Amino acid sequence: MIPALILYLIRRMKYGTDTSLDLSKFREMVLKIKSILFFFIISTSFAYNTINTGETITYKIVKKNTTIGFIKIEKQVTSNVTTYILKSNVEVNFLVNVSVLCDEKSIYKNDILVYSSVYRKVNGKVKANHKLLRESGRYALLYENKKKLLELDELTQNLVTLYFEEPKTIRKVYCDNLKQEIVITPLNEGCYRVDFEKGKYNVFHYRNGECVKIDAVSKLFNVTLIPVSS
Repeated sequence: MIPALILYLIRRMKYGTDTSLDLSKFREMVLKIKSILFFFIISTSFAYNTINTGETITYKIVKKNTTIGFIKIEKQVTSNVTTYILKSNVEVNFLVNVSVLCDEKSIYKNDILVYSSVYRKVNGKVKANHKLLRESGRYALLYENKKKLLELDELTQNLVTLYFEEPKTIRKVYCDNLKQEIVITPLNEGCYRVDFEKGKYNVFHYRNGECVKIDAVSKLFNVTLIPVSS
């Protein structure tokens, strides 16, 4: 599939009629090919590994005692690879109805984040669509057919991991939506605050190491995430 895709893109370049756009098209195609190849290699290199453990958590999103959506997160662990897949669907009414769909994926190899992606739609319009790749010891952000190298050390946790385990000794975590690391502040035993932007933060509550509640606070509204049986 991948060689066929590359051949198709080359033919598009070769027989394109507008030569003035060749350079920009070429750059766009290179980024697409690199992103697809990286994900293909990551996926196929572990295709024959047996999943040792698997876990799924579903959180209901509650606003003023009304459930307005759900977040479902799957965690798959092989011998040295951990994959998180997050899907969320939220319907909320401000002055108008707002529908938010989100798909996220994170892949860790030997406990190091090597790939993550975020795709989010609000009322049918794409609001976020970017990927983070680790290549040659560096992290590269791919978005809007652009590539940006990030000054980040090896990432051992991003935000999705907090849904599964208590950050007892972790004080920073990578936030894919903000494309940067953010601070974790312990409040009391089993309780941690994660600030995103001014006036927007989450408070994670844990019991025996498991997340039992998340308070999501923003200027517009507050909601509570509560785990339910999946």
